Amino acid sequence: MDEYAEKVKERKRQRRNEQLVAWLMISPYLIIFILFTAIPIVMGIGFSFMRYNPYDSSGNAFYGFQNYINIFNFSLPISKTFWRSFSTMLLFDAVGVPLIMVLSVACAYLVNKKPPFYKLFRAIIFMPSVISVSVTGVIFGNLFASNSSGLFNSWLGTEIDWLGGMPFKDDILRWVVMVFVSLWWGVGTNMVILSGAMRDVPNSLYEACEMDGGNRMHLLRFVTLPNIKGALSLTLFNTLIAYLSLYGQPTVLYTLENQGELVSPMMFIQKYLTGGTVYARQTGYVCACAIVFGVIVAVISTAQRVAMNDRRKHTEHTAECELYLANRGNWAAYACDECCTEQIGDAYNGKDE
Repeated sequence: MDEYAEKVKERKRQRRNEQLVAWLMISPYLIIFILFTAIPIVMGIGFSFMRYNPYDSSGNAFYGFQNYINIFNFSLPISKTFWRSFSTMLLFDAVGVPLIMVLSVACAYLVNKKPPFYKLFRAIIFMPSVISVSVTGVIFGNLFASNSSGLFNSWLGTEIDWLGGMPFKDDILRWVVMVFVSLWWGVGTNMVILSGAMRDVPNSLYEACEMDGGNRMHLLRFVTLPNIKGALSLTLFNTLIAYLSLYGQPTVLYTLENQGELVSPMMFIQKYLTGGTVYARQTGYVCACAIVFGVIVAVISTAQRVAMNDRRKHTEHTAECELYLANRGNWAAYACDECCTEQIGDAYNGKDE
């Protein structure tokens, strides 16, 4: 009995030591998270309910929900600027997200087929994903400089103002450059995730499709894509969040020529929070904008995840119903929701006929 008690005590001691080691391992991350994420968020929420100026505390006072009300007061110039940047971001997302997903799937499919030099191709596509924003700025600054020192202008013998003008309004070139930078930067990571998922698709499914006369498009549409839905959901979610929090690409292009408007809410928030005494009196309002923008992003991302999970569950449930139907069970008692009851009921009645 004493020996058993000693073993129990020893196991408890080992478990405590393992937990202590685990906490010690994650403590640096927790400290950084608390100092640079949690505390600033709490402070930002507090400032959003104040008339706050970090350079002049004499006018600081509780402001209630007035900052949030002013966000939706479109007669204010600052509110117009915020919502214009938000609409510009959504327009850019509508163009960029589908393009990056299509290119990611195409590159992953090509790499998975292992053509000659596919490893080199994979490395070239993935390499931009590990390059920082500052290095990207140097690269595209040299490529798209508006004078003859820019590499593109030097090659073409022109002096095209690639990054000038008002972005997304009267200068389509800036649209093209920004979309190009985003594609160059974002395809690599998605390609690696999707190609890994494609490798897990059983070869027997491809062989069965080919035996039924399927061509390459049939293989992609009816075999590959349905079997990588999880990876597609993950990459789409990551891409959407990255584009909703758009900051790096427009900041790089914005600071290169120092022209144009703020083209994303993140740039709007950064400009007004770090603009010095000129914008300091708007600190409370900008904190409220940051909270509203964060809530919008959270709602959109949550809705996307819920929709994808519901579709996955419905697909799995329909498959289970069809399997039960194949065993000629009582479909009406088995089907657990109306969408499946009608579908399975029609199939069951058709089989009886």
